[in-house]
Amino acid sequence: MQDILNRSVSPEITKFNPDLFGIESLLPYKTIFANGIPCYQINKGTQELVKIEFLFEAGTYYQQKKFSAFSCLQLLTEGTQSYSSEQISQTFDFYGAYIEKEIDRDFATISVYCLTKYLDRILPIVEEIIKYPCFPTNELQIFSEKQKSQLTINKEKVNYIARTKFTEIIFGATHPYGAIADITDIESTTTDDLKYFHNNFLSSMNCKILISGKIEFDCMNLLDKYFGNSKWGSNQISLQPYINPNSINELKHYIVKDNAVQSAIRIGKEMFNFHNPDYFKFQMLNTILGGYFGSRLMKNIREDKGYTYGIGSAFLPLKYSGYFFITSEVGKEYSQKTIHEIYFEIERLTKDIVEKEELNLVKNYKYGEFIRSIDGPFAIAEAIKPLILYDLNFDYYSKYLKSIEDTTAEELYIIANKYFTNNNFIELIVGKK
Repeated sequence: MQDILNRSVSPEITKFNPDLFGIESLLPYKTIFANGIPCYQINKGTQELVKIEFLFEAGTYYQQKKFSAFSCLQLLTEGTQSYSSEQISQTFDFYGAYIEKEIDRDFATISVYCLTKYLDRILPIVEEIIKYPCFPTNELQIFSEKQKSQLTINKEKVNYIARTKFTEIIFGATHPYGAIADITDIESTTTDDLKYFHNNFLSSMNCKILISGKIEFDCMNLLDKYFGNSKWGSNQISLQPYINPNSINELKHYIVKDNAVQSAIRIGKEMFNFHNPDYFKFQMLNTILGGYFGSRLMKNIREDKGYTYGIGSAFLPLKYSGYFFITSEVGKEYSQKTIHEIYFEIERLTKDIVEKEELNLVKNYKYGEFIRSIDGPFAIAEAIKPLILYDLNFDYYSKYLKSIEDTTAEELYIIANKYFTNNNFIELIVGKK
């Protein structure tokens, strides 16, 4: 008879050894096609399935007109030189394939999921989508009307207002990282704007390919056939250089939303990106403060005070910059109390050394988070993608795991005092006055 599991006793924690993990087994194999496009392969799948990601340095940072980058990416599948939107949709449905389009401030990604045996049927369509979209005027009009309706709805949400206004305050309303499209921007976008963005930024000169899953020999031959030989789009990369932020000097901001049920709070500041030597240590500090469910902000403001259902902090690195923020939604009567407790927890990190037990807990959490993030070939690809996009060395994760192991409470104390003691946090509340 098996022993009954005693759930009142915590399981023993096995010490994670980064040196024995074998991080090098995750690294992709790189080839370069004849047209100069690098292709990274993560061949680890057991199912007859592949994911192909076309990566472009074509985020909203590079658009000449607001809304043009997002519209360009979303309308790629709405008609090409050879296929209508209905034909594209029906073909993908028939073969059980799926296409996904994502864009952020720095990068645009077109991802295709497909059964390996049908790749020869899908890639010709994908070639048309990426190389020869026609951006029909009627499709742009329909898309624009939907986006205007969605924007009107979003403008009533305190969380949306806080998120968009916060980056505007940090970087400036005219800066590419702070600029947000409005109704007039949507209405003024034309097919010529989309064609210009497509030709200049979704070109072969600005493309990288990442394929993951069960990669058979024919997969690479097909990729080479449709994307590895000829060039398309502009023959030069017209990426604009970094623009210095034009942030608002005032630190405290209140946007009145009289019909709001709760108030959205954002507190934070501009920071740095992946290449800063303090990046790993600051991520550890952020986790302690508000980066996981057992964080200090959650324990204090959610569990102890009951001011909110959820609160957290995050650090978002960008290509040219980055920012740190704390976010929550609370009842109007708890706004100032919540802000007071947020600053209390920030100050604690600058005054007191983190206890060994808490630091070890966070280290184990970070190890577990990393292991979960590489569960399967597609997950590994997602972990490898930032290294490709941000030009990071492929020993990045070895250094990351080593940093977790080596981080001391004294180092976190130094980092906290370096970034948390100059009283330059931007504070934003959106809600009832």
